[in-house]
Amino acid sequence: MVDYDHSKERYSRRKLIPVNPKTLGDHLHLQRIKANLSQPEVAQKTGVSVRMVRKWEYGLACPTERHWQALKLILHLDELPVPAASQLPK
Repeated sequence: MVDYDHSKERYSRRKLIPVNPKTLGDHLHLQRIKANLSQPEVAQKTGVSVRMVRKWEYGLACPTERHWQALKLILHLDELPVPAASQLPK
């Protein structure tokens, strides 16, 4: 059996659906799945790129206030979680 080195992949592996979301990105990812929307659909509705939606879900960036308002409507969010200091991009 040959081991495959995943570190050389061009694209990151698919993010698993979080059962118990702990990060802001996990929460957004789960809500997007519950709303039955793809990343391109969320990107189009919020006016950002698919790459930006992916960054939000992976915790590499935080949405602006304007994008939060759009996400609340699109993903049917009652209350958004406050990101912990450890979740904010460096």
